[in-house]
Amino acid sequence: MDKISEIFKSLGEKNRLRIVLLLSERPMCVCEINEVLHIALSTISAHLKNLKYAGLIKDEKEGRWVIYRLSDDHFVQDLIKKIKDTLKNDPIFLKDKEKALKVSREDLSSCS
Repeated sequence: MDKISEIFKSLGEKNRLRIVLLLSERPMCVCEINEVLHIALSTISAHLKNLKYAGLIKDEKEGRWVIYRLSDDHFVQDLIKKIKDTLKNDPIFLKDKEKALKVSREDLSSCS
């Protein structure tokens, strides 16, 4: 029960929910997330730490970047799929999704 509580508590914050939805589209680094959400890097890092603690995401080092991706946990995968289905026509979700699919860490000066 504690794990489920942590997941829902973590997703209860709008920007953390947006980050998880971004990562459900594709793995991303902090500067790519920043390019989509336009919130402070330190805030994004704090959100990522919270999401990782809740078991919603994982990270791995890829060259000079730390890449974040959605957890492989089946409960998490199913939950995020249901949330995406619910938000499929939400303008914020659609705008974030479109930006996420276009942004590339190789093209961002903030990722150098």
